[in-house]
Amino acid sequence: MPNTTNTADTPETPETPDIPDAPAPQRTLLSSRSEYLAAADQLLALAKHELRIFEMDLNDFRLDTPARIDLLRAFLLRSPANRLWISVRDTDYVKQYCPRLIALLGNFASSMFIYRADGEAAKVQDCFVLADRAHVVRRPVAAQPRGVFILHDPREGLVMHERFNEIWDSSLPGVSANTSGL
Repeated sequence: MPNTTNTADTPETPETPDIPDAPAPQRTLLSSRSEYLAAADQLLALAKHELRIFEMDLNDFRLDTPARIDLLRAFLLRSPANRLWISVRDTDYVKQYCPRLIALLGNFASSMFIYRADGEAAKVQDCFVLADRAHVVRRPVAAQPRGVFILHDPREGLVMHERFNEIWDSSLPGVSANTSGL
């Protein structure tokens, strides 16, 4: 008799397969912005398929540094299916001080998106980076340095993925690589 699962008896949550060789989830508490940035760099390097970034304005995240742009470029070049979604509460900093990021957006316009959080999403207090629905670096209050770095946790990744999607759904296109004087 085939092994079947009665879905009526289980809660309606997406399944996360048990992968025998999958590393155990790891959680590291972060106490400073420098630890947050180091964890974010590690996460950017781990990303294989998708990156989702939600930040105030990218000023504290310093995403426009040559090293981080190189990580993002390598990620986007790895596969044409890779995607980078960025939502920020304020796009002015990106537009004025992130020329490398905007150039990257111009080179990968079909794989990379920068939106401005609007409505309720603009009031959200945390910031985070999510890679492949399994790795997260997050500060629960963006103005505070404390945070958490979570590796190999698809359950936590799913929660943050859904959170990002809620923010994204309330966001509007905010930055374009094309400029016009109009």
